Amino acid sequence: MKSTDDRIIEAAIRVFGRDGVSGATTREIARSARVNEVTLFRHFKNKDELLRQVIIQCSKRYEHVFNEAPFATPDDLRHTVQNFASIYAGVILENEDFVRTFFGELNRHLKLCQRLFVDSAKPARLKFIAYLQAAQKGRLIRRDLDVVTAADALTGMLLAGVIRRPLTKALYPYETFVETCVDLFLKGIEP
Repeated sequence: MKSTDDRIIEAAIRVFGRDGVSGATTREIARSARVNEVTLFRHFKNKDELLRQVIIQCSKRYEHVFNEAPFATPDDLRHTVQNFASIYAGVILENEDFVRTFFGELNRHLKLCQRLFVDSAKPARLKFIAYLQAAQKGRLIRRDLDVVTAADALTGMLLAGVIRRPLTKALYPYETFVETCVDLFLKGIEP
């Protein structure tokens, strides 16, 4: 059985994805979660905090990949990056409406989006960067590579794949796109 927090977060993803940041209301999120609005506010102090928790929960689904991930060999690096990319892409696909709506509203809510995505997704992003830095010290990655930019390049490719997916899904499966992104990424960072 799902906890109240989980039900509210799942409802928030659906409602934010359907109605957008501005259009989503705590009343509608509570209704969709089958709780009253008072219960929602007991768990999350306001709509922005709920949105922040949605992003944190999504990020937690892939940040564990880097916990104690080995980087002794090129195969270790490939396996870890592939695992991350597959889970990251899966999270984006599962929440496609939310992701599209959120990025569509980026300019209208720039400060909020920066705070939410930069701060809330930061732990997962920093783990990926730290993993790449460790692999760089282990000479699995070019010494001259800016790993911060490289990490953002991979996640950007995966995000772009979701955005373009309606145009490309008849041409190739999304899994093939993810594998190709990982391949291009690894070939671009190898020494």
